[in-house]
Amino acid sequence: MTIMEHDYGIPSEDELARLVGAATPHFALQIRDRVVAYRAALPEGHPRIPELDAQIVRLELLAIDGAGGPTDEADLPPRPSLELRGRGRS
Repeated sequence: MTIMEHDYGIPSEDELARLVGAATPHFALQIRDRVVAYRAALPEGHPRIPELDAQIVRLELLAIDGAGGPTDEADLPPRPSLELRGRGRS
């Protein structure tokens, strides 16, 4: 049996959180495809379907819109000047 033929089953809530939680825009659609496959394996009316559907939507938005970040100025202290002090010294 190849790795592609192996059935890993439906991930637990923790496994799903680890799978989708670290998704980046670059890999969001690949991860979404895995979640779609998990959802397809469930019978209609299964209690995990709404959770999987929500993750599918989130991953699609991540892939299209990218990762949002803060839009305001960073709250960092000013950096000291990079100019050399006392230029006459060697």
